[in-house]
Amino acid sequence: MKRADWDRLAEEFESETCDITREESADTVARLVATVPLPRKAVLVDLGCGIGTFIARFGARFHEIHGVEFAPRIIARARARCGDEVNWIAADIPWTAKIIGRVAHLTVCLNVITQASTSARERLWQSVAAVTRKRGHALVAVPSRESEEMVVAASKQKPQWRKGGLVLRDGAWQKHYTREELKEIFSAHGLRVLRIEKAPYPWSVEGLRETKARRGKRPWDWIVLARKV
Repeated sequence: MKRADWDRLAEEFESETCDITREESADTVARLVATVPLPRKAVLVDLGCGIGTFIARFGARFHEIHGVEFAPRIIARARARCGDEVNWIAADIPWTAKIIGRVAHLTVCLNVITQASTSARERLWQSVAAVTRKRGHALVAVPSRESEEMVVAASKQKPQWRKGGLVLRDGAWQKHYTREELKEIFSAHGLRVLRIEKAPYPWSVEGLRETKARRGKRPWDWIVLARKV
């Protein structure tokens, strides 16, 4: 999507986009954040911060925060929610390292690296590594290919997939990742995976009713905690 398209979503961000910090049902994000050892003056970089949900919830743990989002109207909403103490950056994510350098004790990138273009995704993975300081941590959430296969089976609909893990969602092709694929990607970018966990969300997000049988196995995104080596 172009910047103007994202700007038009600013007022409907909650209903039109995936916000895993708000939507996931097992508090996986909070549990993983709690495991990250942080110095007294810790720095957070949120790549693709949206309207600042992660920053609003966890920002008090950090001495310095950089929130990056390429749509100015979405940044304006984030600023209104979280205040001016955050360094809000309206820019494309691949420019972030050039703007702030390798500063993050924790880099967060939640449901952002989903582009159909392999080269566009690679620039984002490089950005996560580039802003994370040595021995710093990265927390990344992405859509799960395994979950998508489960949802398709439950819905009994014809799958809309392409080679390379691309799934048609809301008229756009989005990258979905397998667990094993994520291990390889993080390793290739100098990040050692510490934990890969499911971040489940309600069946209603997939347009399906949550039955008693489905309650024990909800759809999920993968959320990965890794350390820069």
